[in-house]
Amino acid sequence: MIDQLLYILCGLSAGLLGGYLGLGGGVVMVPFLTVLVGIDIKQAAPVSITAIVVNSFTASNEYLKRGMVDMELVVVLAVFMVLGNITGSLLSAYIPGDYIQVVFAVLLIYTAFSLLKGRPATERMSFKDNRGKYLLICTLIAFVTGTLSALIGIGGGVVLIPILYLVIGLPLATARGTASLMMGFSAAAAATVYFLGDQIDLAIVSGVVLGIIVGAKLGGYLGTMAKPMVVKILFFILLLYLAYRLLYEPLTGLL
Repeated sequence: MIDQLLYILCGLSAGLLGGYLGLGGGVVMVPFLTVLVGIDIKQAAPVSITAIVVNSFTASNEYLKRGMVDMELVVVLAVFMVLGNITGSLLSAYIPGDYIQVVFAVLLIYTAFSLLKGRPATERMSFKDNRGKYLLICTLIAFVTGTLSALIGIGGGVVLIPILYLVIGLPLATARGTASLMMGFSAAAAATVYFLGDQIDLAIVSGVVLGIIVGAKLGGYLGTMAKPMVVKILFFILLLYLAYRLLYEPLTGLL
């Protein structure tokens, strides 16, 4: 009974923060399940990815209502995210978790400082040009992000949102809405692979999903009214915290 309450609380927290920032919620679920509940990351990742599907579609509905989703980018980049997620799910049994965590942590630290710095003023109005110029590299980033996110168990929004904002030039609110919807499709692909491989603990998923439905709805609604600077600061703190959590075990093992 206590475990189920923890799973519901995990989903509620992930839904609120994930919906507000446009994330899948894995940045909350994975540390919550591994650190507080004591579940191994190999077990937590499939649970998190499955719950992200529910969180994404629930939260992105609020962004869709207000026209804060770029459907063209969703269609293009989601395909590469899906391919990356499937690749990551298939590789999860062969790549040591410590290696994955270190690579992703370094990426998160770089992203955090890039986001806080923002983009040059001269680039802020070049959205259409940036879309054509940088779309190819963004598809590659989407694939790599999808692969890593499936291995770690997070939706990938912590990388996608800064990329859509800094590189493509989307307004921050639209970047969050676009990433939120995109992650639903990509996470569904990874969850299917995990399900077919019998890697999903349904007892844990049921509690997490229950909490996430409520949290994502409220978080998505609040996220549509969020101020960009508040979102940037929260993202910066969240990215550095997640990087710390990912690096802690591998570095401790070396000392």
